Amino acid sequence: MTRHPRDRWRITAAHLRALVVAVAGATAALLLQRLDVLVLATPFVAVTLWGALTRPEALPTATTRLSRPIVREGRAVLLTTTVQPVPHMETAAVSVAPAPHVEHKPEHGTWVGVTASPESPGSPVTGRVQVVAGRWGSRQAGPVLVAGSSPWGAFRWGPVPLPAQDFLALPAPAHFDSSAPAPHPRGVVGLHRSDRRGEGSEFASIRPFQWGDRLKRIHWPGSLRTGELHVSTTYADQDTQVALVLDAHYDLGRSEGLHGRPSSLDLSVRATAAVAEHFLRQGDRVSLRVLSLRTPASVPVGTGRRHLLRILQTLAATRPGPREEQEPHRLRTGMRAGTLVVMVSSMVSPDALTQAATLSRSGLSVVIIDTLDERIQPQDDEALALLAWRIRMLERQGEIRAIQARGVPVVPWRGPGSLDLVLRELTRRPAGGAA
Repeated sequence: MTRHPRDRWRITAAHLRALVVAVAGATAALLLQRLDVLVLATPFVAVTLWGALTRPEALPTATTRLSRPIVREGRAVLLTTTVQPVPHMETAAVSVAPAPHVEHKPEHGTWVGVTASPESPGSPVTGRVQVVAGRWGSRQAGPVLVAGSSPWGAFRWGPVPLPAQDFLALPAPAHFDSSAPAPHPRGVVGLHRSDRRGEGSEFASIRPFQWGDRLKRIHWPGSLRTGELHVSTTYADQDTQVALVLDAHYDLGRSEGLHGRPSSLDLSVRATAAVAEHFLRQGDRVSLRVLSLRTPASVPVGTGRRHLLRILQTLAATRPGPREEQEPHRLRTGMRAGTLVVMVSSMVSPDALTQAATLSRSGLSVVIIDTLDERIQPQDDEALALLAWRIRMLERQGEIRAIQARGVPVVPWRGPGSLDLVLRELTRRPAGGAA
């Protein structure tokens, strides 16, 4: 087993200075026959001998672990470092190295503790540092540096590096809610009102009693008034299938974390997470497709909290990568008639718009959420780059008008209520498209 060069007990500069002063003072006192010089050198002699006699012979061990491997963006995980001390080891110190989009509490990420406890000598000591994920994605806590010292700081062990601990930061869904119903629900159960009559909670009408009607549906006021039995009817409650499509071809702008200015991919991922969480809480069936060359992914249709966690994990692993999809019809795999397709895109890649137009022509209800923030600017401040950016934005406006002319609504992401108007408009349209 190869040891780190610092994985041993080494003499410190403080102990070396005390040794030099002790030897020089004692020598000067003997040569000059000065008792006062000997008195002044005596403490240094005592400290030097004490430090040398209490030098640890064995090497301590240290391990690190995280409290959990998955955390929400903006939340903290606890990085615990356990040090098994050896005899004559007095203090232990832990320092967590900084990492991109990771914050520490305390901010310096350092912990120092005493290992020589009279109550429990030789028991392990534990240092804890909170690690806060400032942005979604794969994050690292560490590497961690561990060090120790003997009495009077005479000898030092370390700092010895320990490997970094990987954890996954799930995107924090942006605040989103919608009071509009999903268009054309086709499922058997759910919270959306159907166009047909059936078992549900929303009142439809009152009609004469027919054989097979349930007695609990009898409308007694109407029956007493007309002298014939009448029953109340309701609209059936159904669910819908929501297919989320994340356009991860490009990431425009520079991400400053959860509490700073977001990039276009930050907005897209958080918006997708918010829409998925909203529909899954309503009992709908949600699927996910990520359009990216580096991290293409597909999550099949599902429901429930476990399915939401799977979608969030897929979103957290997303990396931008341009991809020219040559077979747009493949995106429609698994989408039956009545599926609501929500594409979240910065609308910079023409391929994403081609995909949306193809899905719309097949009869599916398609909505595009535009996540390109007006504050996002090119990182290059040169005049030529700014001119090219303005030209691309003008082309983008023309592409948006063209896709809207094909009947695909494009709505900017504004959080709560972003989809209300467009979903109500889609509900008025007749359902079309075969599965």
